[in-house]
Amino acid sequence: MNRRSRTRSTASDHPARPPREPAPVRMARSILSLPRSARVVMAAVFALAVTFALSPVVDAVYLRYFYNDATTLVPSLVSTGAGLVMYVLGWFLIVGTVDEDIPARVAILWYGGLGLLAVSVVLIMLVIGWITGNAPD
Repeated sequence: MNRRSRTRSTASDHPARPPREPAPVRMARSILSLPRSARVVMAAVFALAVTFALSPVVDAVYLRYFYNDATTLVPSLVSTGAGLVMYVLGWFLIVGTVDEDIPARVAILWYGGLGLLAVSVVLIMLVIGWITGNAPD
């Protein structure tokens, strides 16, 4: 027997290692591994952040192009509707029903990124409001 044949290993010598999951799937699994109550709070915070972040934009567009005395409730309904859509989307993507096995998908990362963006925008708006509200006259 020569050296080559002794050092060669076959597939039966070593157990097969499972293929490593892509990074986005691992990140989605880490979100799904949070307790259910934390995921519910995450969906609620993201929904509120989307509502608060869209309110000034919707108000500005409404006042500039669509203002009518009879429809003053429309901007708040549009902003609230966007927040509700974000909450329902979060419920389906990260919360689910009790004992539901939620698959890890890239859409979960998109949802988390959009939610974090909305939270960041709200925090920036809060800081700007605090600075301009405390500015000397």
